Amino acid sequence: MKIQQKEILRYLGYGGKPADPAVVERIDAIKKELEACLTPKSVYGKWSCEVNADGTVAIGNFIIKSRTLADHIKDCEYVILLAATLGAEADTRIRRYSVTNIGKAAITQAVCTAMIESYCDDLECRIAGEQEGLYLKSRFSPGYGDFSITHQKDILNFLECGKRIGITLTDNFMMIPEKSVTAVIGLSKKQDGHKGKCGDCGNLQCEFRKEQAYDF
Repeated sequence: MKIQQKEILRYLGYGGKPADPAVVERIDAIKKELEACLTPKSVYGKWSCEVNADGTVAIGNFIIKSRTLADHIKDCEYVILLAATLGAEADTRIRRYSVTNIGKAAITQAVCTAMIESYCDDLECRIAGEQEGLYLKSRFSPGYGDFSITHQKDILNFLECGKRIGITLTDNFMMIPEKSVTAVIGLSKKQDGHKGKCGDCGNLQCEFRKEQAYDF
């Protein structure tokens, strides 16, 4: 798992601006600290799916009403449901530093976000290698477009995440541990490529769009 410096800087809000060398040094130190103490975990499975003209996607008895997801996987007959987490220790350190050192807390938050995204990218590579004649669409998570965040619960239940990797939900459908990801990945017979998460998302005003990332 390779965590890119430019991704961490993007999450810290640097955009196209170079970071102070002291900040880069702190990032490196915190990155090493977290890599030594965090053990990401994941679970995923493959299911057949049906994408309907009314903008619904059926995965077994799990029905998603989302035009953006349906359009994204419109030529897919199968999907991967994926969940991944950095574990409770990431949340513990962010909370602790929020009290004792707010600057370290901000950098830890950014490093953890970059770490879980990098881990999921690695998982996609592993999943791609397990498919024969099928190609992956970019992962699509609850909260993107009109894919309701309430579907976090369905994905976690499908994958038995509470028992298998320790992810639970709050009443507001936020995951615990916080540094966790759920996603649907379409599997297509067409190798048509995709633009990546930011290019596929319609939120052009998002401050974290990759086009703004500084090429460090």
